[in-house]
Amino acid sequence: MTKTLIVNADDGNLTPGVTRAILDCYDRGILSSMTWMVNLPQDEAQVNAVTARKGLGVGLHLNLTFGTPVSKPESVRSLLTPEGQFRKVGLQLAKLPLAADARKEYRAQIEKFRKIFNRLPTHLDTHHQVHDHPFYLALLADISNDYKRPLRRSKLLAETLSYDFHFLTTDFLWGDLDPAGYWRKAKLENTLKNLPDGVSEIMCHPGRNDKDLQAVSSFTTGRAEEAALFAQPAWRKFLQAQGIRLSHFGLCYT
Repeated sequence: MTKTLIVNADDGNLTPGVTRAILDCYDRGILSSMTWMVNLPQDEAQVNAVTARKGLGVGLHLNLTFGTPVSKPESVRSLLTPEGQFRKVGLQLAKLPLAADARKEYRAQIEKFRKIFNRLPTHLDTHHQVHDHPFYLALLADISNDYKRPLRRSKLLAETLSYDFHFLTTDFLWGDLDPAGYWRKAKLENTLKNLPDGVSEIMCHPGRNDKDLQAVSSFTTGRAEEAALFAQPAWRKFLQAQGIRLSHFGLCYT
């Protein structure tokens, strides 16, 4: 067995500063993968900057909890507020939408990614990790298999007595969606030293704590801290010393 690591940054295209921080972590540090949000405005220069980095895995950050849909609003009404915005994550989980609406929007976002990048994403994951809910995981397990693309691991996979899902995914997932639980040096070092055999994903959220970010997210300081941490070149030698192979979903599964 070998230790294979995917260091994946969520929220690409959330703000220009988030995208720049992600690319800096790839250029200088150990970030190997990112996911891109397609329902937000697209900047051609930033898309080109991402595609120019040939070794960077680029997946799709499926999003039903921020912004507006790719689909026509009238065709996915149960996902939206009366103003046509996606309902916030708490509302999206408390009152589930129609499965047909969620499925339609997920597929529309995959097809828009294909149009933007001229290929399918290396993998799928979700904004706010909504597929830790069985409703969304059931939908995405089917979509993942239809497109033959891996889906980020869900905590529901550990609840084997209750759920039975089958799709391509990693053996392990490390990371914390709580803004207070962002990666620090000691936590990252300990995780890497104790990384098990198999394929692991480290989920992170690097970004620049600027006005653009502060306008759309409560997760601000932690993103800047992670940007500085994952951009440190010394981590590359650290991975080598631990016998860890850095990769991305496209190399591991597609």
